[in-house]
Amino acid sequence: MSYLPTLRREHKGAIVLDGSAAAHEQIRTLADLYREDPEGIGDMLIQIADLGGQVECERALDGLGHAEHVRDEIVGELLGELGGAEIHLDPRDNHHALMQVRSLAHQARHIADAAQRRVDELVVLTAVARGVREGCRRPPVG
Repeated sequence: MSYLPTLRREHKGAIVLDGSAAAHEQIRTLADLYREDPEGIGDMLIQIADLGGQVECERALDGLGHAEHVRDEIVGELLGELGGAEIHLDPRDNHHALMQVRSLAHQARHIADAAQRRVDELVVLTAVARGVREGCRRPPVG
């Protein structure tokens, strides 16, 4: 199973980059770690949560303090326990991601071309309408 984020379409053509497969794996790993050491992992999670409030207070004081750095260190340590957040790609995953990116670029090119055609049409229509208005304003020649 690949833990690479995937692209999917939602309603009305919206595109979503979905990284839930990796998150699911990390949550399962976190649950396994908790089973092995509930006190240690629980303490880390509580520390992270507790430092959140302190970080917000320090931000209100223009970043004075060190709670955010301490919290980031604990999160980094826990993330290391979970196996990290780096995704090492194998050639098959690289090829799949490349194909998705090419498809997106191709679709974006079509959208840009259609938008440019519409802009060109509007420029012509605007020029014609302007000419008609100016023609109505001119006094009759005679």
